Amino acid sequence: MIQARNKLSQEGLSEAKKLINCCQAYDGTFREPYLSNMLNFDPNMPAFFLYYEKGELVGLLTVYADDQDVEVAILVHPNHRRQGIARALYRSFEKETASFPIHSVTFQTERIFLDRHPDFVSNWGLIEDEETETWLGKDRRPYPLANVSNLEVLLADRSYQEQISQLKFQAFSEEHESREVVDRYVAKALKDPESRLYILLKNDQVIGTCTVDLSSNTNYLYGLAIAELERGQGYGSYLAKSLVNKLIEQNDKEFQIAVEDSNVGAKRLYEKIGFVKQTQVVYLNAKE
Repeated sequence: MIQARNKLSQEGLSEAKKLINCCQAYDGTFREPYLSNMLNFDPNMPAFFLYYEKGELVGLLTVYADDQDVEVAILVHPNHRRQGIARALYRSFEKETASFPIHSVTFQTERIFLDRHPDFVSNWGLIEDEETETWLGKDRRPYPLANVSNLEVLLADRSYQEQISQLKFQAFSEEHESREVVDRYVAKALKDPESRLYILLKNDQVIGTCTVDLSSNTNYLYGLAIAELERGQGYGSYLAKSLVNKLIEQNDKEFQIAVEDSNVGAKRLYEKIGFVKQTQVVYLNAKE
C-alpha cells in the first residue's frame, strides 16, 4: 500500500529515518534525503511516497523541488528489494504529481550504490549527469581558534535577510540559482526551527553566510558563501571552524558538508580543515 503525503507526520518522520538508517548500514551510503517540503516550489505537491507492507514502512520516495527541475530519491528496505517496490513508488509519484508543472526529474544516488548494482542505470533507462558532489564528514573535535577583533559569527535574524540574499545570489549565480529560489532558502532558514542561518560580520558588514540543517543525524552545513571581494583570505575556513565549535557546545552530533566536485577550491578548503570524504553523490537523468 502506497501513501502520498506533502508533509510527514512525527510518526512518518521516525519511520522514514529508521528505514534510511537501515538502507545506509546495508549499502554503505551516507547522504540522507531531505525530509521536509519546506523548500519545494509548491507546498501542496506530494513530496513523500510511503510503501507499507503489513504495517511496516519498506519503501520511500522523496521529492526535492526547490524549482521545477525536481530531484527524487528512492529507498527500499534490503529485505524487500527486487519486488518492484521502487517502480511502484515511481509510478505513484508520476500519477500524483501529473498536475504540477514539473520540467524534469533527476534521480539522486551514490557511487557506492551504483558500483554494487551495475545494472540499475540501464534497467531504468537513465544516464549519469556530469555534475557530481562529494559529501565529507567530520568528528566532534573542536578547532583551536583565536578570536579576530573585527570578525564576528552571529546567528542571523530578519534584519539581515536582504544582505544575506544578495550575497548568496552573487555567490551561487554560476549554479543558475534564481533570486526567487535564493530568497526562499533564506526566508525559510530564518523561520525553520530545524535550521540555523549564520553570518560572518567583518567591521559590522555581512561578508559570509552558512546554513546548518539540524533535521538529520548530523549537523549538515550548506550554502557556505563568502563575498567575492573578501575571498582568499581565510574567512571561509574561519566561518566553518567557528560553526563547528559553536555546534559542539549545542548538541552531540557529528558534521557533514557537501561540495560540488567541480568546485575544487571549496573541496580543498574543507579537506584542509579536517573534513574527510564519505561518499560521492551521483545524479541520473532520463535519456530523453
